[in-house]
Amino acid sequence: MRRLLALCGAIALAACHSLDSPVPDFTLPITETNVVGTFVFQSANGRVPPYVVQANTAGTKVLLNDRIVLHDDLTWSDTTNYELDLANGDTQVGPTATSGTYNIGGGHINFAMTVGGTITFAGAVVGNTLTVVSQNRPFVYAR
Repeated sequence: MRRLLALCGAIALAACHSLDSPVPDFTLPITETNVVGTFVFQSANGRVPPYVVQANTAGTKVLLNDRIVLHDDLTWSDTTNYELDLANGDTQVGPTATSGTYNIGGGHINFAMTVGGTITFAGAVVGNTLTVVSQNRPFVYAR
């Protein structure tokens, strides 16, 4: 089960198959250069947690909470808690952890996952808000 939860976390940002539609023409703001800090998940695609990431005949995967830490050495780490509500009635809750590197270029934070997967995604910090985007779905975090 831990392997399944780890896999879910690794693909959360890259392959969200939410019940929500993407935000058409979503554009990240230009990021500030002071991006270091701990950011706590606030909303995904405009919806507050718990956020249904995926639902199918096997069950439902729900994002309960998430925390991203951007370190001053240009690395990041992420811990996410999911609830898996299986079609057979079982419920399983567990954390996943991913991490990687980032750089600031082109006005955005360019994330590269190196542990837990190999995806890339973009983000921006404005004030105390971090926004990351996956498949035109904004995920908003507060510092």
